[in-house]
Amino acid sequence: MRPKIFVDGRVFDTEYQGTRTYIHNLYKIIDNIGDFEIFLASCNPENAAGFFQGSAHINFIRYNTMSKLQRAFRELPEMMVKHRIDAAHYQYVVPPRKNCIQIVTIHDLLFKDFPQEFSFGYKMVKGAAFYLSAKRADLVTTVSDYSKKAIVRHFNIPEENIHVVPNGVSGFFFEPYDKQKAAMEVWQKFGLKNYLLYVSRIEPRKNQLDLLRAYLELELYRQDKSLVFVGKTSIAVPQIREILAPLAEDVKKKIFFLEDITNADLRLLYQATELFVYPSKGEGFGIPPLEAGALGVPTICSNTTAMEEFSFFGDRHINPDTATLKTAITRALTEQPSNLRDISNTIRRRYGWEKAAFTMNELIWNKVGRPHRIFTSGQPAKAAPVLD
Repeated sequence: MRPKIFVDGRVFDTEYQGTRTYIHNLYKIIDNIGDFEIFLASCNPENAAGFFQGSAHINFIRYNTMSKLQRAFRELPEMMVKHRIDAAHYQYVVPPRKNCIQIVTIHDLLFKDFPQEFSFGYKMVKGAAFYLSAKRADLVTTVSDYSKKAIVRHFNIPEENIHVVPNGVSGFFFEPYDKQKAAMEVWQKFGLKNYLLYVSRIEPRKNQLDLLRAYLELELYRQDKSLVFVGKTSIAVPQIREILAPLAEDVKKKIFFLEDITNADLRLLYQATELFVYPSKGEGFGIPPLEAGALGVPTICSNTTAMEEFSFFGDRHINPDTATLKTAITRALTEQPSNLRDISNTIRRRYGWEKAAFTMNELIWNKVGRPHRIFTSGQPAKAAPVLD
């Protein structure tokens, strides 16, 4: 009998975020390995099941309450007992009642490293919840060496007790494509052409503000170039509205904010962009520049925090201040790099999901049992049930 693993899948109920990509890609592969029976819980299990079509060992179960407190103190413990769960995997926070092995992935502690970018309430609540979860969990994982060092530094947890299970880039982003065809599709679907692209939630630390300033100060709108931001607002940046408000209407029409973009349309937007720019001040990992680089798109990327590892972007691996951004953008729009294929190949080698999934699979097995099957990608799959 396979050990039973519970996965908190609330990220499949909300707007796109990196933790959804993380769970989705890890557990697609862990499902194929076949060592566990997996129970993934969300408020909309039918929607979550759509991300794992053809899964063989995942059961999709339903949260019946939207209340975080009721879920933590009542519903989750009941689920653990009902389904006889051996280990439960949570993102950032574990529930206070513990009746199985608890696994927590803390992706970052950026509110500790960039306290000026977060509200006092956010820092107090998250700081306490993350700290207690890291101390209580039987297994603590994170996504980068940078985040591992932050957890050690801020929470005083021994380094050997924290395991890095990094993010990866889906093979979806390495598939060949016709750039002209992609540009035509983006024009027909979104009315966009000749644009610079940034993909990420809008928050102060994500630094959409400096990219907007650079775009306006370079007057790229006079060159018929647009600026496209993809992502919902998580933490408001009032300065963006303040900058946009007095602009002439013809300039405003060159600046776009898109939300609720499907994976297929996101890849299309990457494919057709003239330049991808990722000036975030701080990331626990930083998936979007890797996705752009995997597609062979010219990319400017910050060299701070976890993104320090992305040195393969060469002279486009920059400090994300406005002046440096302006210089990098100007150069990138006039010089077509010759090493885009090399960058894509490097990303493929370093950041495959298979390696991360096998690492997580082994870490869980060390807690609940020992492996009894060998992964083969050609194993037949059956439809996974949705359980109430």
